[in-house]
Order: sequence, then structure tokens, then C-alpha cells
Amino acid sequence: MSVNPSIEELESGSGFEKVLTLEYSEIGPFVIGRLWSFAFPMAMVWLMLGLSALLTAWHWPGQSVPEENPGIIKGLLTGLIGLPLLLIPLHEVLHLVPYWLSGARDIRFGSDLRQGIIYVTAHRHVTGFALFSLVALTPFAVMTAGLATAIIFTSPWMKWVLAMILFVHTTMCAGDAVLVAFMASFRGRRKYTWDDADEGVAYFYAERLPENKE
Repeated sequence: MSVNPSIEELESGSGFEKVLTLEYSEIGPFVIGRLWSFAFPMAMVWLMLGLSALLTAWHWPGQSVPEENPGIIKGLLTGLIGLPLLLIPLHEVLHLVPYWLSGARDIRFGSDLRQGIIYVTAHRHVTGFALFSLVALTPFAVMTAGLATAIIFTSPWMKWVLAMILFVHTTMCAGDAVLVAFMASFRGRRKYTWDDADEGVAYFYAERLPENKE
């Protein structure tokens, strides 16, 4: 099993170069600037956004929906606001679990309502690309599978509500996908990241390329 480099080794610059210093206060602009990337993680997000939007339109309550169903207003409030808010703690716990299993113990939750983000970070815990991808994409994978399964086995009105929840939750995963796509862009190189939660900064590194010799 390979051992991650220490923070000191990453910072020394001998084998790695710092490719991004991302302050938490700048996460929003960074994500927005890379939303249109068609790297694999973002492609999954765009695909799921399209499918959930299609399902929302397909199951929109109409004459085929029994009158005893709760109705459109309640459905919109439940699917776009109520249940997505209730799912936030589960989403963040699903980020936490891979960190905890990897040995991180100083795990912190935070938020920046101005940017509309909530995050989990492992303070000064060096994380490789594989673990970072697992941490970032576990909520997307688990909750997408759960919601998709629920859509199959529930009533027509709930299919519509759950499709909206799936759409909203997928938008919540866009920032995670952007960061994974950014790290993946350094193909063929070892990649690591660590956070200084006290300072509110994340650092990303990639293995230095060998210098071309004449």
C-alpha cells in the first residue's frame, strides 16, 4: 500500500507542484467557472440533471393523477425545498464516512450561505485522488441510486416529487464533481490535496513532470 506524502513533502516542491490554492470564500466562483466542463464527473451530473428534469416534466400532475393526491403547490414545496433541506445532513455524513474510514479524525463541517455551500473537510489530512473522488462522489452515487429506486416503486404523485428532489440534489453535487474533474485533468500524475480548515484554504498538488533534457 502506497503512503501519502506529508504536507511538508508536498510543500517542499521537490516532487510535487502546487496547482491550486482555493480559499473557501472562492469556491463558488471556481465552480461556476468550470460547470461547463465535460469531464466524466461533470458529464454524470449533466446527464442526471437532464434525466431528472425529464422525469419531473413526465410525471407532472395532470388529469391522470387521482384527486386525493396532495396537489401541485404542496408537491413543489416538498420536492424543491422541504425534503432537499432535510437530506442535507445525510449528504454531508456520506462525505464524512470515507474520510473517517481513511483515518481522518479532525473532520469539520462548515457553510457559506452567501455562496450557498455547505461542506465537510478533514483538517490537515493529505488525501490522494482516489480517496478524494470517493469522498466527493459518494453522496451523489448513494442518494441518486436511492432516489431512483424510490421513483420506480412509489405512487405517481411521489414519482413527481422525488424527481424534483433528484434534480435539486444533483445540483448540490455539482461542486464536488467540478473539483474531481479538476484533479482528474492532471492525467498520468499523482495528485493530492489537503485543507487548512483554520485558515479556510484547500491546496491541490500534482506530481512534477520530468524536465525535458536536450
